Amino acid sequence: MKSKLLFVALIVLSLLTAPAFALARVAGKPNADAQDPPSPAKSSTSDSSKDSDEELRHAIQSSGGSETQVITNLEGYLKKYPNSGRRGEIEGELYKLSVKLRDRNRAIIYAEKLVIDDEDNIDALTNLVTMLRERKTEADLLKAQAYADQLVKQFENIISKSLKPKRISSAQWQERKEQGIASVYLLRGKVHADLGADDKARADLTKSYKSARLAATALALGELSEKRKHVDEAIDYYLQGFVISLNTDEKIDLKSLRRKFGQLYSAKNGSEAGLGDRMLKAHDAYIKEREERLAKLEPPNINTGIGDPLKFTLTKLDGSPLKLEDHRGRVIVINFWATWCGPCLTEMPLFEKIIAKYKNEKDVVFLAITTDEDRELVAPFLKQYKFNLPVAYAEYLNDHFAISSIPTTIILDRKGEIAFRQAGFNPREDFVGMLSEKIEDAKKR
Repeated sequence: MKSKLLFVALIVLSLLTAPAFALARVAGKPNADAQDPPSPAKSSTSDSSKDSDEELRHAIQSSGGSETQVITNLEGYLKKYPNSGRRGEIEGELYKLSVKLRDRNRAIIYAEKLVIDDEDNIDALTNLVTMLRERKTEADLLKAQAYADQLVKQFENIISKSLKPKRISSAQWQERKEQGIASVYLLRGKVHADLGADDKARADLTKSYKSARLAATALALGELSEKRKHVDEAIDYYLQGFVISLNTDEKIDLKSLRRKFGQLYSAKNGSEAGLGDRMLKAHDAYIKEREERLAKLEPPNINTGIGDPLKFTLTKLDGSPLKLEDHRGRVIVINFWATWCGPCLTEMPLFEKIIAKYKNEKDVVFLAITTDEDRELVAPFLKQYKFNLPVAYAEYLNDHFAISSIPTTIILDRKGEIAFRQAGFNPREDFVGMLSEKIEDAKKR
């Protein structure tokens, strides 16, 4: 089934990434003919009840690598086989190609077909609203409004049911959702503004801006304020948009915006005297707010600037500090793991066996260091699988050791130098025996 669903996409992908001589060979043509203009698929209506894999393949391969011709040929195929079982898949490819080629009118046609088949298609809905706004006719704007309503409804429904990915923290997941909410409300707010529904536009844009600080939203709110003759409010929003763009990857026309709020400020105050101070104030306010938000998303590195691993301070599950310096002169066996790591689940009981084996040796210390971003997952995970391990949060020790694979086991000798390191888990290996041997080696160093 999967091979059928990928049939068209794979043919198109292989064709458009192949060299010209390969395209000619795949299509069964001599290389000399590769420069001839490709012909579209014939639009005969001989048998509309069946698909023809051979004709579909030919329709794509005879394009000669031209994306425009692929569109023409696929449309010809659908004309010949209007009841094709692959119609949805083909229309999906036609939509992608149309967007890529900036064929707005055709992209709108296929985006609407996709949305009929899948009302949760956020990509198609977003592009539909954007492209209909670009056409600017009243009829298109009314359609854009309807699709924008659907976009907001479907997006909110999707995120309300979506589970947080395991590799990110709850705060990071919340930020992603807030960014998404901000984006869809911004788009609908712009449609309302296009239609002159300023109150609805302001409500959506305000919700967008409260959800996440986007420069585009600040600009849109500034335009509404300027329209209402609220000059100071407009200047504030423009300044905020300017500052956000300077400090993020969001690109706007900074030169044009600078000219706009400069002219507004001068018209109201007679000159730009004081504008620089106001801009710095907006910048400082934004930076402070962003730092506070980032502190929630990513706890500060309590080990910043430390180069000696034995100088690191970790955090236990109960929140108390664990200073590696207290174990200097001992052999330290560290196992980096995570709740989302399948192999870790197999390795951790073996790590428990190693710990039990050395329980009476005071000069060997064991640590099971979790690299989970979401710390809320750790305690329930340990309880679920009844692990009894000396667990601590990494506090960037994994970054210090450049851990790129989980699980990873590291043994530090009495001087804090790496005596052994192994990335990954080998199920064919006697983990307990191997690690015991490496610990004994480290004790002798």
